[in-house]
Amino acid sequence: MSRPGGFKYKNDKVLHSAYEVPWHPILVDVNLWILGRYGILIVTSAYRPHKIHPGDSGIHSTVPLRADDIRSYIYPTPDELMERDINENWQYDPKRTHLKVAVFHDTGQGIHGHIQVHPNTVRIL
Repeated sequence: MSRPGGFKYKNDKVLHSAYEVPWHPILVDVNLWILGRYGILIVTSAYRPHKIHPGDSGIHSTVPLRADDIRSYIYPTPDELMERDINENWQYDPKRTHLKVAVFHDTGQGIHGHIQVHPNTVRIL
């Protein structure tokens, strides 16, 4: 039986890809923060050895893993408010303030949360 909350994966393919490489500890911290704050986290994409769309930066291919995608429609909080909440609590890189930890966008398969970190990512609140 499935619990209503918790840390989950979209399917077995995503689960297996998530364990192909080690995760950056800051990505783990951010994901656990989201889980603690919102009560559920469903990872829809993790490690990808190749880019999958023209705007793909390749960050899903880094080792250790520095990005994952999360399902966003499961949260009662509107996407733009959740994105703002995450970015008000986490700074991607203090030297590059234009870059964000959370980007909620649609790359062709529906809106989702893209969560990315850098070795310089810090908690700011």
